[in-house]
Amino acid sequence: VYKGAIWGKQIGNSGLEAWTSFAFSENPMPASEKPVPTPNDAELFRDERGLFFPDPATDRRRSTRMTVQAQTAPRKNVDFLRLKDTALHLLDPRPGLKMLDLGCARGAEMVYCGLQGAEVYGQDLDPASVALANRKMAHLKLNGEARVGDARTLAWSDGFFDAVLSSDFHEHLDAGSQLDVLRECRRVLKPAGVLVIKTPNLRYLQTSVLFKRLRALGRLKSPFGYVIPHTPGTADPQHIGLIAHATLGSQLEEAGFLNWRFYYAPLRRLGASRGMEIASTEVPGLRDILCEDLFCKAFNPIALSHFPD
Repeated sequence: VYKGAIWGKQIGNSGLEAWTSFAFSENPMPASEKPVPTPNDAELFRDERGLFFPDPATDRRRSTRMTVQAQTAPRKNVDFLRLKDTALHLLDPRPGLKMLDLGCARGAEMVYCGLQGAEVYGQDLDPASVALANRKMAHLKLNGEARVGDARTLAWSDGFFDAVLSSDFHEHLDAGSQLDVLRECRRVLKPAGVLVIKTPNLRYLQTSVLFKRLRALGRLKSPFGYVIPHTPGTADPQHIGLIAHATLGSQLEEAGFLNWRFYYAPLRRLGASRGMEIASTEVPGLRDILCEDLFCKAFNPIALSHFPD
C-alpha cells in the first residue's frame, strides 16, 4: 500500500483538498490467458526485464568511458521496475481498457499493459523504436499498435481512449510542448478518462546534487563537477523539461484538467528504511523533496466535456 495525497483543483477551489490513503487495485488476467515470453526472447524483451548497462558517471559533467566488462554485463534494475509499476498500478491496465502510451519508445509499457489485457496504442517520433514496439506486440499477439508521430498532434480522434500513460516522457519536452501535449491528451480522452504521468522530480534531483556537492566538500574535493543527470551540459542531455509538483499542477490546469492527484512511492535508493519510507510518502513537504518521481493521475472533466460552452 502506497500513501497518496489528493490534490484536486475544482472550480472555485484552488487549495489543498484532503489527505487520503489508497490501495492500488489489481485486475490480473488469468495466467492461462496470458501469452508468456519464452526464454529465447531474452534479447527482444531486455527493456521489459529492466536490464541496463551501468554508467556511474551520469551525474558528472564529463562522463568517463565504461569498461568493456560493464558494457557487456547489463544489470537488472529492480528499483527502476518498481517505480515503473507505481505508474502502471495507477493506470490499472485491464481487459476492456483502451489506452495510449505517449512516447512509447521500444514499447516496454505497451507490452506490460497488453499482457494485462488492455488494448494498447503508442506513438513515438523514432521509426526504428516504433517498428520494434510493433514487433513485440505481434510476437505476443497483443491488441494494439504503435505509430510514428509527434505527441503534440496525436493520430487519434477525439475521445478515443479510456486512459493515457506518460511514463518518463514529460521531461523530454520543453515547457511549451509539455502544455501542447497535455491538451492533446485531454482531447483524445473520453469524458472521465484518466491521464497518468510519471516524470523525474526536479526537487529530489536538486537535493541529491546538493548532497553530493556537500559530500565532496567534506572530502576536500571540488563540488562543481556534479550536475543533474541527462540535463544540458552532460553527455546525454535529453531531460530539458524537468519540473516539480507545483509546475505540473499549473500545466494541468492550463490544459483544461480540473481534478488531479499526486502519489508518492517510497525512496529506497539508499536501502530499506522505515523512517525513510514514512518521510518520502507521508510527511507533507518533505515527501515532495524525497520522492524520486512525480506520480500524477489527472481526470478528464465530465461536465465540461459534455457541455463545454
